[in-house]
Amino acid sequence: MIPETSRSLDRRAFLRRAGLVGGTGALMLAAPTLLSACGSPSKTADTLTLSGNADARNLVGLFNYSGDYLVSTIPQRLPFAIATPEGPPAVDGPATLTVQLHRDQQPVGDPIVLDRHADGTPIPYYPLLTTFAETGVWSITTELDGQESSQSFMVQAPDTVSLRQVGQSMVPVDSPTPTNTQGVDPICTRTPNCPLHDRTLREVLAAGGPVALLISTPQFCQTGVCGPVLDTLLELRAEFPGVSFVHAEVYNNPNNGGDPAADGVTATVQSYGLSFEPSLFLARADGTITTRLDNIFDRGEVRTALAGVS
Repeated sequence: MIPETSRSLDRRAFLRRAGLVGGTGALMLAAPTLLSACGSPSKTADTLTLSGNADARNLVGLFNYSGDYLVSTIPQRLPFAIATPEGPPAVDGPATLTVQLHRDQQPVGDPIVLDRHADGTPIPYYPLLTTFAETGVWSITTELDGQESSQSFMVQAPDTVSLRQVGQSMVPVDSPTPTNTQGVDPICTRTPNCPLHDRTLREVLAAGGPVALLISTPQFCQTGVCGPVLDTLLELRAEFPGVSFVHAEVYNNPNNGGDPAADGVTATVQSYGLSFEPSLFLARADGTITTRLDNIFDRGEVRTALAGVS
């Protein structure tokens, strides 16, 4: 339970203060318009709060806690970071965090130790891998600086969330290539363009073999994550020659002089049910998704995920 002396803050207000999110409560890794184009805040968001001392460090979830993201009965990954009293996320942190899951204010299972990840990421983070047995509002607590900090989040039924999940099949999409841009301009916002656009995702899936699909927009990523994760993928390609790599952009025409999402988001974003980015999907040769890494992930997580499909 949260001590009576701690304060409860509006979750979205705190995260905006921390510079971590846009209006929906999801980690703002791209222009906020992507989030408004693909999804909207849940009415439940107002009931989900951050509990802790606003003048101390606090646990923050780097995902859309308010809904249309986490589902029950399917393995989920929840990355957390530590926010400083000044607002921005901490650039350092303990090697591990011990956390406790709660449902209806009652502890569920044993405490869980989360490892710190920061190999190639702008901030350290702590990923939680778990499967929620039921839907509803869950929470996680930990101790920071001698005080308890808590994060609550919504878990929904799988059939109510469009986001592709572990265990489901990859969706064949005619992602843009240099010879068929599908109206997407540019097909890669990395400088120089990455080499992961020579075949469409549909062609790659039809050819068979393990697949790694990264959906991200390096040029329009506001927190400096999307470029580094693409570079990490390019760096690790040589270690996994049996895996086919595909990169797909987020916006159809981001260089329109205004809102990058004004001309819509790409067919790949729509087909995979994304309201955030970056997202990395790993699939076996039969097209079954084995791992999905969202919002922030480092070399260690990517290498492990690639090894799992190789």
